[in-house]
Amino acid sequence: MKKLISNLCTQLESGNDLILASIVKSSGSTPRSSGSKMLVMRDGSIDGTIGGGLVEALVQKEAAKLFNEPANTVSFREFDLSNELAANADMICGGHVEVMLEHLPAEEETIAVFSAVNEALRSGKHAVLFTVSVDGSIKERQAVRPCCQLPGLQFAEEKEATRLLETALKSGTPVMENIAGALLTTEAFIPQPDLYIFGAGHVSRPTAELASAVNFRTVVLDDRADFANRERFPQAAEIHVLPDFKDCFAELEVNDNSYIIIVTRGHLHDKTVLGQALATPARYVGMIGSSKKRNAIYDALRDEGVAQKEIDRCYCPIGLSIGAQTPEEIAVSIVGELIQKRAGG
Repeated sequence: MKKLISNLCTQLESGNDLILASIVKSSGSTPRSSGSKMLVMRDGSIDGTIGGGLVEALVQKEAAKLFNEPANTVSFREFDLSNELAANADMICGGHVEVMLEHLPAEEETIAVFSAVNEALRSGKHAVLFTVSVDGSIKERQAVRPCCQLPGLQFAEEKEATRLLETALKSGTPVMENIAGALLTTEAFIPQPDLYIFGAGHVSRPTAELASAVNFRTVVLDDRADFANRERFPQAAEIHVLPDFKDCFAELEVNDNSYIIIVTRGHLHDKTVLGQALATPARYVGMIGSSKKRNAIYDALRDEGVAQKEIDRCYCPIGLSIGAQTPEEIAVSIVGELIQKRAGG
């Protein structure tokens, strides 16, 4: 989502209007869930996906028509994937999706709204977008940060807007309600979870690249500038060269949606980082190494007063058991475990 919103802003700032297609409702076994988005350009090219196949092709066709409509026109299309449509497209999944298509003009007001969303996601923060439509036309858009005071909305009172904002954040899917003759769509944009990779060696490099590709916001930390640099980690959101691994979490905002990987160059550094990592609310803490290394580090931490229940939070040896040998294969096993944890496993 972060890349799509960034591209959306780039296109608008370049003077190109767009069609933004969003799945606003879904049920059953559909290819993509509510909140999925796709951009359609005037030349028919797309960015993002709402599931591929026939539905995506039909949405592209509808988008081409919408370019001929006035700016800020909005259209809703429903697709039943459990009937003849799915059968004719040779689709094995079934269900129902509703797609909202918006004609976004390359105008200052529209650019400002989506730039606010883009900036929030870029900095790892949440954003919520209110879109008000009446009779097939967008009348109002507002992008807000959940932590801030809500702006005045023309079609909804603050109490009502706050309720919709909280519902969208909790569900992670668009919320649609008819209010005073207008359709108010509330969408939460959830930032990528932060993945802190301690160590910038041979395993870190493919792990950071693969994790970035599957929507983790990667932050690489090491005490060696020759390893922790933009040339080796071009996809990383942040790279930190530390004086050492003592107090290595001092400048980090680790929360319960953060992930930590410990792959430093030595047992002592791993122990130093792990002791600090277990004091954070991170959702996942993983450390590379053999069972022998793990047990030695765990014993040392227990001697220092770290509780066993905290030590039990650590995934070590790190990664799914797939027989990985090379750094690239180990990266696949690690990122596979991250995905599993993110999905609730």
